[in-house]
Amino acid sequence: RGARPGACRKISCSLKLLRRSQSSFSTAANAPSAEYPYKVRAGMILERVPTVMPPLEPWEEEYHEWKLARQNRRRKELPDAFVDPFGDRDVAADQAAFDSFTPAPVVTEEDKNNDTKSTNRRLCDHVYLIVKKGDVWQIPSGDWNPGETLRQTANIQLLNNFSDVLDHYIMGNHPIGHVEQDGARTFYFHTLYCSGETVLIGDDASDFMWGTKEEIMELLSPEEAAMCDEALMSLKAKSGWIYGGEPQECAREVSEKKWEAWKKTQGSEAPKED
Repeated sequence: RGARPGACRKISCSLKLLRRSQSSFSTAANAPSAEYPYKVRAGMILERVPTVMPPLEPWEEEYHEWKLARQNRRRKELPDAFVDPFGDRDVAADQAAFDSFTPAPVVTEEDKNNDTKSTNRRLCDHVYLIVKKGDVWQIPSGDWNPGETLRQTANIQLLNNFSDVLDHYIMGNHPIGHVEQDGARTFYFHTLYCSGETVLIGDDASDFMWGTKEEIMELLSPEEAAMCDEALMSLKAKSGWIYGGEPQECAREVSEKKWEAWKKTQGSEAPKED
């Protein structure tokens, strides 16, 4: 089970020391042999979950309008002595404050400028971090070293590419997928972005970007893209109810069908009465 979110920075600091201590290990120990015919590597899929609700569908707006009208019809006015026992409530000021409220825009400046280096983009979507090494875009990954667990290796590789102010929450101790490519087997772990800026350090990677699943799959190798497609779909099927994903989309489709079917029993218009 992953560490608590509050312990993210402690884990990052501990793994930074481990990263330094492991630098003396020879990668020859990870070379293919008769016992292990492939190199072992580990990578980290860093995900920033949606931070705002997606825009409502037309049928959802229609339903909420009907629901509000139904609630208003059933509402009972409470005595003023109960609602405002001290007589200090300024109803006009409260209404003015409500009317003047303007929600933050869903489309940010980063979206308008196509700034893929910022997490403040595509706020309604899941976005993932990938890096560019040479001419190849890939998920942050690297060779396993003796003395490390695969999870430690994956986290160390993330720290090797980005500053330690990047806090994240690793979702479990087991990989969510693997890829066999170029004589190596790479195991991928899943982690959630908590806070901090993604600042590229070192010379291992030359570039990075935050992209949606569709965006990163166009840049990754076919092997990694296929792994991401299967692994991320599985994640959303198992835990999408926690932070959004496929189960919510399926639930919305079912709700829409039920709403349309119920409207037909009441007439073509949204029902006025129960």
